Amino acid sequence: MTSKKLRTIIFGIIFLVLSILYTMLFAPNGNVRLMDSYDLLFHMNRIQSLSNIFVSPVNFSSWGHAGNMTSLFYPWLTIFPGFLIFQLFGNPVLGFLVYLTVINFCTFVSAYYFMKKFSNNTLQSFLFSIIYTLAFFRAASVFYRAGLAEYISYIFIPMIFYEFYQLLIGKFNKWPLFALSFALVVMTHPLSAFTTAIMLVPLVLLVLFSKTSHSWKYWLDLVYSGVKSIFFVGLTTIGFTLPMYQQQKYISVNRPAVIDLWSTAKDPVLLFQDAMKADVRSYSFGAIFVFALILLLIFVWRDQLKYKIIAIEAVLALLLSTNLIPWNTLQDSFLNYLQFPWRFLNPFTFFIAIYLSHILAMLVDKRSGLLKVSVAVVMILICSFQIYVSGTKLNGQITLVKDTPVVKQSESNYIVRRYNQHDYYPNRSLKYFQDIGRHHFIVNDHKTKLHYKYTDSNYTVKYYNQDPVTMDIPVLVYKGLDVTINNEKTNYTISKRGTVEVKTKPGQNVIQLSYHYSTVAKAAIGLNVVSAGLLIWLCVNDGKLLYKKKKDTDTKELKSKNS
Repeated sequence: MTSKKLRTIIFGIIFLVLSILYTMLFAPNGNVRLMDSYDLLFHMNRIQSLSNIFVSPVNFSSWGHAGNMTSLFYPWLTIFPGFLIFQLFGNPVLGFLVYLTVINFCTFVSAYYFMKKFSNNTLQSFLFSIIYTLAFFRAASVFYRAGLAEYISYIFIPMIFYEFYQLLIGKFNKWPLFALSFALVVMTHPLSAFTTAIMLVPLVLLVLFSKTSHSWKYWLDLVYSGVKSIFFVGLTTIGFTLPMYQQQKYISVNRPAVIDLWSTAKDPVLLFQDAMKADVRSYSFGAIFVFALILLLIFVWRDQLKYKIIAIEAVLALLLSTNLIPWNTLQDSFLNYLQFPWRFLNPFTFFIAIYLSHILAMLVDKRSGLLKVSVAVVMILICSFQIYVSGTKLNGQITLVKDTPVVKQSESNYIVRRYNQHDYYPNRSLKYFQDIGRHHFIVNDHKTKLHYKYTDSNYTVKYYNQDPVTMDIPVLVYKGLDVTINNEKTNYTISKRGTVEVKTKPGQNVIQLSYHYSTVAKAAIGLNVVSAGLLIWLCVNDGKLLYKKKKDTDTKELKSKNS
């Protein structure tokens, strides 16, 4: 076995062990706590509701059986592996813990792989993987905020910036890989894609300091690569964006909460004070990155250009997370979708982790192998200790969730399926949220309880009356609803509650509700699949549409020797 293969195996084992220990700290008793919010139940429900996603955008077994169409407003592509794991283990809590372990492991591997390609330095790549994955702010997303989509995005962020770096140094045939990585983030967490896009803009300006950019051809090629990337990102996410847009045009839905940007931006002084504490509820970046900022101030002035640019990006991201930016003047713009300016601590985490790993590797570059191993071990211990202390502290704190503070494995299927929430509810349904959640039917203007049955794709209620009645069924109305009575398709209206209202027939009525994808949605998804296949082909074929035969370098070298 070669030393390279042995090193890969050792790193893989370390990453796996750390991933398992991370999950054990998250759920020390095998159960999960809801920390001050129901966000974890929200994401578990998102995963569990994917059982019929290929035939219907609505799962009646989930979201309290109200017919919530969350899957059409929140991308689900990268949580689908979580659904497969849920099915394998048959338990939402156990399935989620295994899924979290897989996410952690993939983050370690992605960080190592792309930093190795960027730096060509094994120690730096390993250190970056440890520092980035075990970062304090990422731990806040995992342990406290339950920001599943946000921390899944951490897997793809190193790929985005590495492939964008390839474009900036003139390797324009790498644009398909950049487009693919960006599309993956869009299809994971659109807000992370939004903050990432903002952080890409300064890089285009800062590349002016590189001699590589001092030609018109460079800029024409860069712009052309950018246009192709944007075009394919649009095509490979259209299966999500176009159906969502169509639904929003059909019916007004409740978007996630609009939050005052100024109030959630971090005060710079408090940000640094909180960094020295081990409380992930503070939304700070931890003591390790305070040390990293000190090293940055010491070394950046004489560093390589690419690391100077990384340092500038780290400082910019940190600045954007604070109230030094006049966020109050931007409140009424599209930027209010950001909700929390401290989301910029995600790209800050990425850039400062790069810089810290670079400096540590540089300081021991000419030293013995034993010292390098010692540095790696010490960083594992320090980062792990920070996570252990902050995680243990959080596990000992009181949660604001009172009714279901702990989700036990034995009860998880029931708790997850009954959970309901009003994000992406029709706006007219919001004031009837509790009423719909309790499954109150309204028959001829009288509230009543009726027996109903559901499967993943169908909702059925049986009703008998010798006279026709007007029935308001507690199922939300979106585009794509089908209603049948006694197996015959029937018309329906939208009630004042934003729910299904039908006119029954005399006698026995078997009323069945189901959802289907619209023609526009099916066409968009089809185009999305074809575009994704084409983009993958372009990634494999160095950005060329027609097959590009790879050169036989060995034959070429042999010919040159013989000549």
